Amino acid sequence: MEFTQYLVLGFACSGPISIFIGIARSVMCVDRVIRAKITKSAVLAGLAILGLVALLAAILVVWFGYGVAHTGKDATTDVIVLVCTVVPAYVGVFLAWRLSAYLERGLR
Repeated sequence: MEFTQYLVLGFACSGPISIFIGIARSVMCVDRVIRAKITKSAVLAGLAILGLVALLAAILVVWFGYGVAHTGKDATTDVIVLVCTVVPAYVGVFLAWRLSAYLERGLR
């Protein structure tokens, strides 16, 4: 494989991995706010988890549809699909991470 193929593969794998990290962070937040008995914060953190799971499902559906499509695939379409799926994953994880930090800041 060429370097560019490794780069595309690493970029593609980083999206779902970052989503799993964001889910883990939100689960930690849910645990902490439940122990502090703040139900509104627990519900918000749970919604963040559901949002990240839905985002992961949408990304996997797009990748599966692109993989089984019978159209001509080239490097340009590969990059377009990656950018359209991985960038929202990064944004979603960033927002869930910031929400978890905000909710945990209220515990102090």
